[in-house]
Amino acid sequence: GAEPNQKLPTPPAHIFWTMRTACFSIFSASALLLHRDEVPSWACPNTAAAKAASRDWLVSGDSTEDLADGKAIEAAVATEEQGVLADAKAWASGGVKDVAAAQKHLAQAASFQKQAAADKSSAELKKVGDEVAQAEQEQEEAAALAKKANAATKAEKAEAAQELADAKKLEEAAAAEKAGVVAMDIPALLQAEKATETQDTFVSFYAPWCGHCQTFVLQQNGGLNQLATALSSAKNLRVAKFDVDAEEIPNEHGYAIQYIPTSYMICPGGKKAKYAGNMDQASLVAFVKTNACKASVP
Repeated sequence: GAEPNQKLPTPPAHIFWTMRTACFSIFSASALLLHRDEVPSWACPNTAAAKAASRDWLVSGDSTEDLADGKAIEAAVATEEQGVLADAKAWASGGVKDVAAAQKHLAQAASFQKQAAADKSSAELKKVGDEVAQAEQEQEEAAALAKKANAATKAEKAEAAQELADAKKLEEAAAAEKAGVVAMDIPALLQAEKATETQDTFVSFYAPWCGHCQTFVLQQNGGLNQLATALSSAKNLRVAKFDVDAEEIPNEHGYAIQYIPTSYMICPGGKKAKYAGNMDQASLVAFVKTNACKASVP
């Protein structure tokens, strides 16, 4: 052991720097893991579990297909509503008849009960009492059936209203797709990186099941469509979208898609810049201007 006032030997410099580097690496890795798991408030986590769609329709990204799907839903709803109306009328008519029959039966039974009481016949009283009880039960069942039919009609009308709202979203998406936002796949993405290309590309990666993507990428008045309109006078620039459900996620090509929508500015030659700002138009336009290579943005 060392004497009380004896100084301990100083470790070699290379050991000190090795320990310091190791600690820094551990801290950096931890910070990276924490940061990687962060999902902005305007995005969806890009996980398989999140892909469970709440409805059996999705915006495809193809304007012709989406418009056709929207019109088909509207036509189907119109046909369904005719059937619902016919069923409702039949149920209402049947319910009225059932209630009327039950009331008539009850009135007859009450009359018989009154007559049997006057005759003072216990056997007749019991028989008529059973008849009254049966008539009352029939009346209750008829009223319950009419109520159930009314509730079913309301539920079907609500479902039809939801389907019409879905059709409207599909038609809005079709209009947005015609506004100049280009749909890209892996080959088109890789082509945009080639040095021989003459234009820059702003691309948003999205999935149809993500609500934030629906708002930003697919709606007619969504942020990406507004950006395409705002930059319509720019030269050598295209605004695009990439469906990560329809295509393989291009992480192996240098894109980090931990959440969607995720947007990149791509320059010919392979230079990429990932957007990490707010989703307002001013911030998006400023990002495009700052990271443009070939594009001339007014």
